[in-house]
Parts: sequence; structure tokens; C-alpha cells
Amino acid sequence: MSTTAILFSSLALLAPQDTVQTDSIVRLKEFVVSATRSHVTERMEQPEAVSLGRPSVGKRAASKVAANLLDEVAGVQVQQTSAGQGTVVLRGLIGNRVLFLVDGVPMNNSTYRPGPGQYLATIDPEMIDRIEVVRGPASVMYGSDAQGGVVNVITRPHPELEGMSFRVAASGNTNDRGGRSRASIGYRGRSLTVGLGGTFQSLGDAQAGGELGRQVPTGFDAFGLDGSLVFEPSDAHRVTATVQHFRMDSVPRFDRYVDFRDPAGAQDALHLFDPQTRQLGYVRYSYRPRGMLLTTLDVTASLATQRETRIRQRIRGGAPDATVTTWRDDVYTPGVSLVGSSMVMAGPRLVALTWGAEIYRDALVSEGSNLDLRSGTVTPIVRNGVTGPVSSGSFPDGARSQRLGVFLSADVQILDPVLLSVGGRWSQFRNEADVGVDFGGMVENRSSDLTGQVGLVVTPAPRWRVAARVAEGFRAPNLYDLTRVGPVPGGVSLPNPDARPELSLSGELSVRYASARSALEVTGYVARITDFIDRGPGAFQGDTLFGGERVFQGLNVGVARMRGIEAEAVQHAGPVRLRGTLTYTIGDQEGIDGVEQPMSKIPPLAGTAAMQWHDDGFPIWVEYVLRWARTQDRLSVRDESDPRIPAGGTPGYAVHGVRAGLDVTDRLGVSIGFENIGDALYRSHSSGIDAPGRHLWLGASWTGRF
Repeated sequence: MSTTAILFSSLALLAPQDTVQTDSIVRLKEFVVSATRSHVTERMEQPEAVSLGRPSVGKRAASKVAANLLDEVAGVQVQQTSAGQGTVVLRGLIGNRVLFLVDGVPMNNSTYRPGPGQYLATIDPEMIDRIEVVRGPASVMYGSDAQGGVVNVITRPHPELEGMSFRVAASGNTNDRGGRSRASIGYRGRSLTVGLGGTFQSLGDAQAGGELGRQVPTGFDAFGLDGSLVFEPSDAHRVTATVQHFRMDSVPRFDRYVDFRDPAGAQDALHLFDPQTRQLGYVRYSYRPRGMLLTTLDVTASLATQRETRIRQRIRGGAPDATVTTWRDDVYTPGVSLVGSSMVMAGPRLVALTWGAEIYRDALVSEGSNLDLRSGTVTPIVRNGVTGPVSSGSFPDGARSQRLGVFLSADVQILDPVLLSVGGRWSQFRNEADVGVDFGGMVENRSSDLTGQVGLVVTPAPRWRVAARVAEGFRAPNLYDLTRVGPVPGGVSLPNPDARPELSLSGELSVRYASARSALEVTGYVARITDFIDRGPGAFQGDTLFGGERVFQGLNVGVARMRGIEAEAVQHAGPVRLRGTLTYTIGDQEGIDGVEQPMSKIPPLAGTAAMQWHDDGFPIWVEYVLRWARTQDRLSVRDESDPRIPAGGTPGYAVHGVRAGLDVTDRLGVSIGFENIGDALYRSHSSGIDAPGRHLWLGASWTGRF
């Protein structure tokens, strides 16, 4: 397919912006937008390796948090420190090395951790239309943090029918005896669409497989509200305004209560995120003149706010400590982005350009306190700042961060079977904070980077594509690396104001096949990160202990190397669809001492196999799913001391499930599932909680008109 045909066929799908072709028989024929940022393109035709998760009613009902929607997606692995947390592992990378977006707006801020986090859990699974995952560095299009890739959560419009309509969804399960319900209402007219929705979720303590029983505490509550307005006076102009609020209460960090299933090894008597909130508001103007010099234009002004309140009571000498510590960190991130596309002639060749610029600023409000349970006295936590006492949660109050980027990408059909894609980005970063006289005083950490990538898509035969890409990536040190003081497994994290940016170089090769009944994609990759920032033993004023705990800092330890393979295959045989995935990563890095060792938290060889029966003449579908993983005994030094990982490594597993659904009408659907049929006791690698044991779940969704 030529560049011209790709672009103009994509434009036909851009109204409205976030709609794509419905599920097709062949998954590689699906259209995605995240890798290009400006126009939708077939996965088959992209240099980047992209996965698409389009959750069904049943998959939403079976998922406690949004990360669970991705646990059967090719190239994606999911880690959970607790039932109310969930993070994605892409090519062995996790945390702030994977960029998390909601409707294209970045959620990563300067406080995101390099390890597993709870951030992806702060979006309601019921309001998600699809999740697009770019696997591998995407720094040219998105900037810092996209070392392992991008997870773009695209929310669904509220009104699904013309005129006034509503949607109600509810789900429950026998494992934690909890559930979730959501209701949304709205109006869809010719030029105006408005909607409002709300969610409530309450889950009890989760029960593991085997003889382990309930894991206490793992339950939590969540509440969400969201609204949207779309004004589309013509095909060329569109204004979208969206507001989202999601709050999670009393989410326990379960790994602090046990040392791999052993309550006697608990570090804390109390460790909660209470509350954890995410708020997002944005206004986006989309212009579609469909001309040559300006094909598309999107201007977005956004404000994202995230609050993390952590409450901790340690165990000392086998008994709860008399002090309860609270850290509260609020991050306010206003930003503006501009993304456009154009078509220009370069001699006889038509070149499709994507270009843009963006700026985001973080402002932190941070505070902490110690409550003495014996006296009832509350003492604020302060740092001895340069100009006086500075209030401090996990970060110094008043810290600031700014990131600025400009990018350009070009696609051109250099030969009939060869599409060439090249791109580059210039980025600049600035972090400022008074970390306290004891930790370095006023810190101003600046960095900049010029990043590039080149990709090819070759068509050796009509149904085959071979895609190759070489891409640079980077991650600028953030305020977590530079300024944080707070608990980490095994001790306490202290600032390192001198951290330098991570730089990476990655190469990947994908072979793709798609016909009317089958599809196959196999991707192999290698990557190398220099100045890799990792948590390592540090010192405070010459002492390796701080407040009696071991000191750790984020240090540029050296080089990290990853290599692996990702595969997905789909085959249709009449009403039966067979699907399988496989993901494997090997990672090594230089340690503080210069000795090479395995990278931390690298998942093992894992995959899925599924068989679904669905005949168009019947309103019923039935599916069998197998999820499996090999033993991961290739551990880093840090893994060996991680309370989430058993001695010798995480055992492998094979878990079976059966699901079924009934379309009662074209607007009312019911689904049911029987998961972990064998009641296996297992957990995904580096998770702090065991996965649910044998259980049933039930979900229903009803859409109608008033």
C-alpha cells in the first residue's frame, strides 16, 4: 500500500478521532494511532511493533484493575504488588521506563518510580474502549520514559446511541466477594455530544489458590466520575473536552505485610495508599482540512493532577512501632501539545510528515508528618532547606520539573515494496528542588537530548510484511531519582542530585503475515541502555545507615542489555478461533561493582493459548484460555533480597479458565467465567500478591435509549 493510500484511508477513519475499525478477523488488519500520533494506520504497515487490547464486556468484568486487561496481550506482561496495583512490563522494563497515556495525554510525571507502581490502576476498566501498546522505544514521538514502550489507554465515548441513551455495567466475583458497577448517560446529536458517567468498586480480601487462603489485607474501594463534551460543527472541526476523576481508598501494599507468604517476616504493621487519586482534564481542538500542506492538526491543553498519600507503621523488635508516618505528595501537571501532519513532494516521491511540539510542567505540593500513638502528638516532617525549613513528604515541597520537546517524522514509499520511515526529536528537561542542606541544598538538574529512529516496511509478497527498526530512546532523571526520601524494600531511598540521563539504542525485526483466516507476527529485538539508573547502596554523610535503615540511591550504574522475542498467531477454522502468544526477555546489567548480573524483575518465558467458539448465527460464545509461565530463577542481587520473590526464584505455572457470553439482545449482554480451574497457587514474577484461586465471575452490560 502506498504512503498516499495509507494516509488518505486513515483520514477516512479519523472522524471521530478515537474511533477505529471494529474487530476484524485478522488482528494485524486492525488500525491503531499511537505509533504515529496523527493518523490511524494498519498494524501490518507500521515499522513499530504494536499490540492492541480491545477488552470485551467479559474481560472488563473479570479484571479488578486496568492492568488486568493486558495480561493476555502479545508482548505485554503484568506485575501486581497488591490487588489494587498493576503495572505493565515491556521488554523487561517497568515503572518510569514505560510511558502511560490516557487519550494521548501523558500521565507519567516527575515522581514516577523506576519500579512497579499503582498508576495504571487509577483508571476504571469499564470506561476503556481500547489500549494501544507500542513495544520498544518510542522516544521520538513521545519523549522521555518511553524506553520500553508506550501504553495508551483510550476511553470510550459515553453515548453509544443517537439521541438520549444510557449504559449500565456491573460485575462481581466469588474470589474477593466484591464487585464494580458503572452507569453513564448522554446525548448524541448531529454536532453535539455530551456524557456523564460514574463508577463504584468495592473488593474484599483476595483468596489465593491451594491451601494458602485469604490474603489479608488486600481489599480496597474505588470511586470514579467522568464527563465529556464533543462539539463538531463540521467534518473539518472538532472540539473535545473531557474531565476524569478516579480515587482509590485504603489500598494496602501487601508485600509490606508479609515476606513471601510469611506474616512473621512483615516489615510493616500498616502500609496503605489512602487515597491514591488521578484527575485529568483536557480540551482538544482537531482540524481536518484534508489538504496537502496541512492534513491534520490536534492542539491539546491539559491538566493532570495525581495524589499519593502513603501511611506507614513499621514493625520494630517484633512489635508495631509507636509512630505512624504519613507522606502526601500532590503533583499538578499543566501541559500543551500540538501534533500535525502534512504531505509534501520530494522530487517524484510523496512524503507524509508528522510534526509537533509539547511542554509539560510539574509542580509538587509535598508534606509529611509523624503521629506518636502514645502522646497523640503530630510532628511535621521538614528538611533543613537553604532558606529555612522545607516541608517534605516523599519529596521536598515546592519542587518543580519541566519537559519540552519538538519532533518530526517522515514516511515515504522509496520503492513499490519498501516504505521508509525516519524521525527525530529534540528534548530539554529541568528539575529544581531544595532537597535540604544535608542532602545537597538547592538542586537544578538540566539535560537535553537529540533522538532519532529509522524504520523500513518491506512487502516481499501480498500477504507478508517484514518490518525493521533502529531507534534511540532516553529517560531523563526525574524528581524521584534526584530528590526522594522514603521507604524502599530493604531500607530507605535518599537523593542523588547528580544522576544523568539514560540513553538507549534498540534494534528490532518483525515478520508479519495476514490472510482472510489467519495472522502471524514474530518480533525479535536487542536493546542497550547506557548510564542505566538503578537503586544501589549509597551513603548519608559518610554512613551507610540513615535512621537505622540501609541507605539506597538511584545511581548511574553502567550498561543494561535486553534481548528477546514476541510472537502472536491467530487461526480461524469455521466458527472456531485459535490464538496464541509468547513473550521472552533476557536482561543483563553492570552492577555497582562493575560485575555483570541479571537485570531486576525480568519476567520469565510466558505465553497464552486460547480457543473460542462463536457462530454468527448464535448469540452465544464460549472460550477456553490457558495462561502459563516458566520458572524465573535468573535473579539479580536485588531480586534475591526482594520480599516478593521466593528463595531460588518464582515458580512457573499453568492456569486454565473457561468463559462464556450471551447476547440477550443487541444491547444487553451477559458473560460468566470460571478461572483458575485447578486452584493453582501462583503469582507473576516480582508480584507481591498471589493470583486469585479458583473462582467465578459474572458481568452484564445494558445499553438503551430513554
